[in-house]
Amino acid sequence: MSTWYQTSKHMLADDSFYKWDDFLISLVNEFNGHSNEALVQDVAIRALERKHEMPNGFILDHILGELGLFPYIDKSTSASKDKFRRSLFTTPQDESKTFHIRQAEVFHRIINGENVILSAPTSFGKSLIIEALVASNEFNNIAIVVPTIALIDELKKKLFKYKDKYKIVTQVSQKPSDRNIFILTQERVLEYSGIESVDFFIIDEFYKLAPIGKNDERCDRLNLAFRALHAKCRRFYMLGPKINGLVSGIEEELRCTFLKFDSYATVATNEFYHPLKTTGRDALVDIERDEILKSILTSIGRKEQTVIYCKSPQRVSSLMCRLLSAGLLTPDNTNDDLAEWLADNFHNEWSLVEGVKHGIAYHHAQLPRAVGALIVELFNESKINILICTSTLIEGVNTNAKNIVIYDDCITRKTKLDMFTFNNISGRSGRMFEHFVGNVYIFGDKPQVELPFIDVPVVTQSENSSESLLLHLGEDVHEENKNRVKKFYDQNILPMSLLIKHQGIDPNKLIKFAEELIEKCNAWNEIMCWDGIYPTSFELRHLSDVLFNFFNISSMGGGTVRSASQLHRKLVDIINKVDDKELITQNFDYWNGRDKAYSVDDAVQAVFNFKKNLVNYNLPKIIYAVSDVQEVIFKRFDYPFGDFKPFAATLENFYYPAAINSLEEFGIPNQVAKKFIESNRSKIEDTDSIDSVIDFLINSGENSYKYLSEYELGFVKKALTYM
Repeated sequence: MSTWYQTSKHMLADDSFYKWDDFLISLVNEFNGHSNEALVQDVAIRALERKHEMPNGFILDHILGELGLFPYIDKSTSASKDKFRRSLFTTPQDESKTFHIRQAEVFHRIINGENVILSAPTSFGKSLIIEALVASNEFNNIAIVVPTIALIDELKKKLFKYKDKYKIVTQVSQKPSDRNIFILTQERVLEYSGIESVDFFIIDEFYKLAPIGKNDERCDRLNLAFRALHAKCRRFYMLGPKINGLVSGIEEELRCTFLKFDSYATVATNEFYHPLKTTGRDALVDIERDEILKSILTSIGRKEQTVIYCKSPQRVSSLMCRLLSAGLLTPDNTNDDLAEWLADNFHNEWSLVEGVKHGIAYHHAQLPRAVGALIVELFNESKINILICTSTLIEGVNTNAKNIVIYDDCITRKTKLDMFTFNNISGRSGRMFEHFVGNVYIFGDKPQVELPFIDVPVVTQSENSSESLLLHLGEDVHEENKNRVKKFYDQNILPMSLLIKHQGIDPNKLIKFAEELIEKCNAWNEIMCWDGIYPTSFELRHLSDVLFNFFNISSMGGGTVRSASQLHRKLVDIINKVDDKELITQNFDYWNGRDKAYSVDDAVQAVFNFKKNLVNYNLPKIIYAVSDVQEVIFKRFDYPFGDFKPFAATLENFYYPAAINSLEEFGIPNQVAKKFIESNRSKIEDTDSIDSVIDFLINSGENSYKYLSEYELGFVKKALTYM
C-alpha cells in the first residue's frame, strides 16, 4: 500500500494536524498521477470529516467531483461545472438527492433496457437505485425479492411515499391492484397467486441463489422464485455485495450485464485487529474476547453507535448478559416504557428488559418481528447505542453504526468467516452522510479466502443443483441431470404432481413416509381420518410422531423440540392460545428444575424458536404435504381419508385471526393486535384479511383504541404512517 496513502491516513487521524493546503496539493497530485484511484477516493472521503477546518475546501469538492462522488459536493459553494453535473445526476425521486457516477451508470443501463447484476461494496447505495427505478414510473408492476422480513419492513417504509402510484403488497393474503410493488421473500413469491403480470423484477442479496450446502432449501426456493418471475418478465436487476464473478455461461443465458464496482466505496473503513491467544471451546476463548470488547466499549461508551456481530442467537443473548453484569454501562430512563412493556408481555427477568434501560439490545431472526423492527429503529435514533446481532441484521438492513465489532470469527458453530461474509459485515460500518469513516474491530484473524463465484443452479443445472430443485424443473432438466431425478419418475408410490406441488420439502422424505403409510394403512387409518382445526389428543399425538420421525423436526426448531411427545405438548399449548409470558414461565420452570444453569433467556429463546421456526413456518408446510400424502394413499386402498389443511392454516396463525399475525410486519406486536381485533371483531369486515383490517385501522378514530395503554397506542400510530 502506498506511502502517500498511509501518511495521509495518519495526518487525517491526527486532531492537531492543520497544514491543509499542503494536504490538498498532495491529494491533487496523487489524483493526477492516476496510479490508484481507489486509495485517492478513500483519502478524499476521510478528509470530508475535517472539511470544515479547510480554508480551501473547494479543492476537495473538485476532487470529489472528478471521482464522481457528486452527493458529497457542497451545494452552497459549488462551481457552475458542479451545478451542471449535479443537474445531470439528480435522482428521479428527489431533486435534492444526487447519484454518484456509478449509481447513475447502473440506473441508466437498466432504464435503457439492460438487465444488470451488480456486485458492489455495502456502502455503494445499491438500494437508492431501486427507489429511483420505482420513482421513474416506467413500470406498472415491480416484484422485489428480499431474503428477510426485516428487509421487507425497511423497503416498505422507504417506498411508502409512492403509495398514490402503486399498491405495496408484502403478504400473500393481500389483493393486488392495477399497479403494484410486490415486496416478498422467495417463499411468498412461490405462495402468492396474485402476481399475474410483472414488468420488472429485482432480487436483493442475489448471492443467495448459490447453495451453501447439499440441501439448501431456501436457496432452492429463491432459484424457483427467480424462474417463476423470469418466465413472466425478462427485465431484471439483481444486486449484492462484493463477489468475484458469476459462474461461466450465466450472463449469456440470461442476456444480462455483470457490473463489478468492488473498489467504489462511499465510506472509508479503519480495521483494527485483535489476534486471540486462547484456543479451544468458546467459553474459554470468550474470556479473552470479553476483555478486548470491554476495553473497546470503555473508550467508545454510548457516544457512538456500535454493532457487535455474533454467530448465533444464543451467543448474542449470553454476551449481552455478560456485558450487563460487567457494569460498563450506566442506565437512563430513555427506554423505560419499552422495558416495562417487554417485562409485562414476556418476562421481567429477560435480559433485554434490563438491556434497553442501559442503551444496549440484541437482534436476531427469532425475535418477534415488531420487537426486532422497533429495536433497529431505536438504534438508528441513538436511543439504543450498542446492538448485538447475528448475520440476519447484517444482510441488507441499514443502520447508522459507526463501529462494527466482529466478536465471532465464525458464521455458524465451526464454519470460519470467509472473505465474502467478512466484507458484508465490515461494510456496515459508516454510512453516507452519517459517518464518513467507520471502524471495524476484528477478534481473531482476518479471513484470507478468495471471494466466491456465484452459481445460479436453476440456470446452469450444475452439480450444485439439489435433486428437489431439478425435480421442479420438469421437462426443462438437462439431459445429463435426468439420471439424478429418474428415481422419482420411476417410482409409483406418489404422483409426480404431489412431489412438485410441495416445493422445499425433500421428495425422498415424502416417499419414505408414504411407504410406511402403505405398510400401516389399516392400523393408521382411523387415527388419521380427521379434519377441522381441533384434532383429539390421540390424533395430534400420532401426527406429532409422523412429523418427528419422518421430517427431521428436531433440526428445524433450534433444538427446542427433542421428542414427539414434547412436540405434542407444545402444540396443545398453541391450540389453547397460551400466551408468550406463560409459555416462557412454563419452559423456564421445567428446564431450570432439571438444570440450574438454564436461564430465563434460554426459555425466551426456546419459545421464540419454536413459534417462529416451527409453528409459523415449517410445520404448516409439512402438515399440508402430509395431508395430501394420506389422501392419495388412503384413496388408493379405498379407505376414508382426512383433511389436515384447515388445521395447518389455523396453526400457522397461532389460532388467532390471520391478520393478527400479519400486523406484526407493520410493527404492531401480537399482544397489541389481539386486543384491538378481538374488541372490534364485529366492526371489521374480515378479521382474516389484512387489507380489511388495514381499512378499519385507517378509518377508525382513537376511540377504537381506548383499551390500549399509551405506549401500545404508539405502536398503532407508527404503523398507520405506513399503511
